[in-house]
Amino acid sequence: MFGTATVSGLGTVIVDAKGRTVYVLTADGKTNVPCEDSTGCTKVWPDLPFPSGVTGAAAGPGAQASMLGSMKLSDGETYPTYNGWLMYEFSGDSGPAQGHGEGIQSFGGTWYALNASGALVRPGAAAATATTAASGGGAGY
Repeated sequence: MFGTATVSGLGTVIVDAKGRTVYVLTADGKTNVPCEDSTGCTKVWPDLPFPSGVTGAAAGPGAQASMLGSMKLSDGETYPTYNGWLMYEFSGDSGPAQGHGEGIQSFGGTWYALNASGALVRPGAAAATATTAASGGGAGY
């Protein structure tokens, strides 16, 4: 099950059933940059394969069921997606509602949390937009 939680510095983001922030890896506008066991990526950014017999994720509070999906990868396992993004945890988050993985550049891209609308959370960009808007211009399992 995936839902939302408020994470300091990030706002309301998608979390897994344990309340841990989930992250996505992007580079040069590409979604789902590979994070594979063979590169050591999943040791730092654990993937979230469905347990045996489970084929879909459930939406908890705050998550949009229409954004949840699944993707079967070449390893034969099926993984949950949100707005088409494969989701991962960060080994540096020791518990629920932490966002230590946000903005880290590693394994060929940058890691971001997702908001309930399925968009990348970029706190610096949000702050700049809020400042611009406040001054009278800008846009807004």
